[in-house]
Amino acid sequence: MSDKAHGRFDLVVEAYRPGDAYRLVMLPDGGYRQVRSRGELDGLAAGLGLDPDDRDRVAWEGGNEWPGADRE
Repeated sequence: MSDKAHGRFDLVVEAYRPGDAYRLVMLPDGGYRQVRSRGELDGLAAGLGLDPDDRDRVAWEGGNEWPGADRE
């Protein structure tokens, strides 16, 4: 979904894969960034002038699961 979604959205938060220590986020320039928490995603998005909860500009693959959430 990422390649198709990237054409319509400014950010694409890829699905968390259990066992990974991060989630990948596709940036507006087509590059990727690894983020390890929702707070880190919020900071990244704010730096780009985006709100991660804006479903018109940010695509979420999968849910809102994060690495280590079961330990927090």
